[in-house]
Amino acid sequence: MRRKCAGIILLFVLAAALAGAQPAAGRPRFSFGVLADIQYADKDPAGQREYRKSMDKLQACVADLRSEKLEFVIQLGDLVDGGLDNLDRILPVFNQIAAPRRHVLGNHDFSAGRGIVLKRLGLRRAYYQFRVKGWRFVVLDGMDLSVAGGWPESSAHYRLGRKMLDELQQRREPNANTWNGAVGDNERAWLRQTLQQATARGERVVVVCHFPALAASCRPDHLLWDHREIVRVLDSERSVVAYLSGHDHRGGYAAQNGIHYLTLPGMVEAPAGQACKVVDVYDDRLVVRTKAGKPGTGYVFPIRSTSPPGYSRPR
Repeated sequence: MRRKCAGIILLFVLAAALAGAQPAAGRPRFSFGVLADIQYADKDPAGQREYRKSMDKLQACVADLRSEKLEFVIQLGDLVDGGLDNLDRILPVFNQIAAPRRHVLGNHDFSAGRGIVLKRLGLRRAYYQFRVKGWRFVVLDGMDLSVAGGWPESSAHYRLGRKMLDELQQRREPNANTWNGAVGDNERAWLRQTLQQATARGERVVVVCHFPALAASCRPDHLLWDHREIVRVLDSERSVVAYLSGHDHRGGYAAQNGIHYLTLPGMVEAPAGQACKVVDVYDDRLVVRTKAGKPGTGYVFPIRSTSPPGYSRPR
């Protein structure tokens, strides 16, 4: 069910086709901010990527988010196009966000070396989880296995990544690119266990990664190397509500088995105001809006029941 994503606005065109832009009654349980692919660099534009303009776009986004009551703000990776000098310029701007700040690591972030980047962002490792008011947010490292993920060539992460990439290239898979990566067996086992724990605790789950996992939610050459395995893990737990990603700057959306796969447009290419979103979280829906929208008014993504069809809870 692969589908090409034709333009940034497709994200919301597809969302509208699913549920339409409509007001959501009542107050949300909480709200959070999300943005993707700031990809700042002090260099000239390349095609649609206007690297320097990301600084002004981010500053405008920070100003908008200050007026919101947010539990946190998360950037979905590729904070920079590369280089510690660029990170030193853009990170202080992102840190002006008043709400707690969360980071996802993207392929461009690792050019300075994995250990250095993690330390600068205050992360012990690139995959982790956190909880907010009965919800669990699971952050994945889509370059845990990779050839461009800041790993030494002698490491198992690099060697297994090289092997996986070679196999994908032999099969002529569209995502067989050095700028993609994989979650891999160990992290995937952690993901499965984490989702099972969330289900046992009655928590709803949003999974976050730089790389898209569902083919219909992006251009196929931007997918995780092990995207099919990840989708199978997500499908195994009804607690999973959504999967948020960046990487494909055009953005995209698709739903499968009750899970919403949302690919955010990249700030480095998106028009001002389109790359900075607020998600209002209700008990029965997520509402995705721009800052200009009123709380609860935007594109509505229904939340399925955690009980399987035909299931009756014991009295």
